[in-house]
Amino acid sequence: MKTGEDANRAAYCPVPERAARAELERMLDDPRFHGTERHRKLLRYLVDEFFAGRSGAVKAYTIAIDVFARPSSFDPATDPIVRVEASRLRAALAQYYEALGDEAAVRIELPKGNYVPLFVKAEDGSPRSLPAPPTVAHAAPDVALQIEAVVARSAPRQMPVGKLAMAGLGILVMAAAFYAAVPIQFPWQPVLSEKPTVIVDVKAASTIGTGQNNRAGDDLVHALSQFSSVRTLAQDPVAGVDVAAVTGWVAPKAVVRLAGSKEYRLSIDASVAKGNLELAWQVVDPQSKEALRSGAERAPLSPGDAEEIQQALLVKLARVLAGENGVIISLEAARQIAEPSLGYGCVLQANMALTRSDGENLSGALSCLERSLAYRANDADVSASLAMVLVATGEAAASPVVGNRALKLADRAVALAPQASESYVAQMMARFAAGDSEAAFLSGQRASALNPLDEAISAKLGLLQYVSGHWLEGVRLARLAEENAEYLHHDAALTLALDAYRERRYEEALLRVRQLANASDHAVNLLRLAVAGQLGLTEEATSALDEVRALKGGAELSLLPGPLGRGYAPELSALIEDGLGKAAVGLAGHL
Repeated sequence: MKTGEDANRAAYCPVPERAARAELERMLDDPRFHGTERHRKLLRYLVDEFFAGRSGAVKAYTIAIDVFARPSSFDPATDPIVRVEASRLRAALAQYYEALGDEAAVRIELPKGNYVPLFVKAEDGSPRSLPAPPTVAHAAPDVALQIEAVVARSAPRQMPVGKLAMAGLGILVMAAAFYAAVPIQFPWQPVLSEKPTVIVDVKAASTIGTGQNNRAGDDLVHALSQFSSVRTLAQDPVAGVDVAAVTGWVAPKAVVRLAGSKEYRLSIDASVAKGNLELAWQVVDPQSKEALRSGAERAPLSPGDAEEIQQALLVKLARVLAGENGVIISLEAARQIAEPSLGYGCVLQANMALTRSDGENLSGALSCLERSLAYRANDADVSASLAMVLVATGEAAASPVVGNRALKLADRAVALAPQASESYVAQMMARFAAGDSEAAFLSGQRASALNPLDEAISAKLGLLQYVSGHWLEGVRLARLAEENAEYLHHDAALTLALDAYRERRYEEALLRVRQLANASDHAVNLLRLAVAGQLGLTEEATSALDEVRALKGGAELSLLPGPLGRGYAPELSALIEDGLGKAAVGLAGHL
């Protein structure tokens, strides 16, 4: 942290963090503090954000979502809850410390006009001028306020008018120069991350020949560059492919490093042994030189088809590395848990929650993405992820305002990154939630064309096709995704479970939904309950009903509005309702 930033932060907290947090806990446990549970939660949140270095991003909107559980459609202009509760918290703090007198060695205050807590030593209780609170964007009025504060602190009380004007002019010039030199004026900077960078390094020596090995590097760069989850670089210019046109990130001499992007070096070596073509690979951390992951892809080699087999192995390797649960994504997920960040870190958190239908982590990702958008309004990945989360939580389908926002975010992502498949996946989901299924399918087809290697796109598109009544196309895409995937893909498996149920193959449907068992997955739990009803399995139905109730509350057995609820074809919806009705009859004693 820079010296200036340390000084600014120290102005708000001149005591050690441990002492400040100790005062917070002591006060919250003190019966003489008459703050409500809302006030306690708000104060703890503001203190945690302060010491996490994120006070610059705390606004009425983020407080409403994170503290008061307001929906993402919250509008501070029409709902004054944050302003009112912050004002009441200030009054409660003032009343508490007034009653406490000299007992407290440290006081916690909340200055008007911002949400940055102030920690004051008991011996330093006199009013002080503070630096301007953290801001997110460059704004001329904020600069003017900062300059005004500087003048107020610097000017003598009886300075003559002429000298005051000259001093003010000089300070104005210096402040303007300082402002121009600092890109964003925060007391401390948030941690902002970028998608990981994969540097492809192909060994020159090979038993299959230099030309074939060079081609392996070209093909792998091309395959990896189709995945929106990574940034791909070739170590050296390679022949036979215009890497700049494919990736957009190639330097002729040295690797281009992007601030906030973790680098991984991918080393591959192609060889022929015992009639098999083998691609050995290793992922290395360029800084520590640590070998993070390694493996090999093999296939029997027939005369004359070495190049075709090699290309198939490279496509498989690209999926293994950069796919939805790929090696690089897994490494980044582990790093995000250890070192949370905004930007790509929030995108990664959202993707993992979407993959696992994890409602709790979706809520956390929603807040994280909203903050990232405050810092990076033109980040296509953040906009696309936020749109998908709004759809996945069901808010976009339940609220026209949220649905319209999700669609605008997805459209903006497409405009910012027209060659990124994730932008079109977000647009597909937002359009489907808005009820425009045909437009949604066009977006999904565009996403699939941009990255035909990503089976997750086929799986998502197939599920939307199927629930809309396009049975054959939905099953075809689901089986395609299942065939190419290295693991069980949720959307493909759900499509095939729905198809088994619609075709009255209930045992197969039950097996598939059991494989997808997830307490927070409403669609899977409803289908499981319907299957149990059709088969007369009381114990299975009881378990599924408990999951539905825990998630949605109440005892109503129906297709409640959600990510897919509104888009179900009448025939499929009626069949599921039939199963739910039979389950209700069988569980009459439990309802």
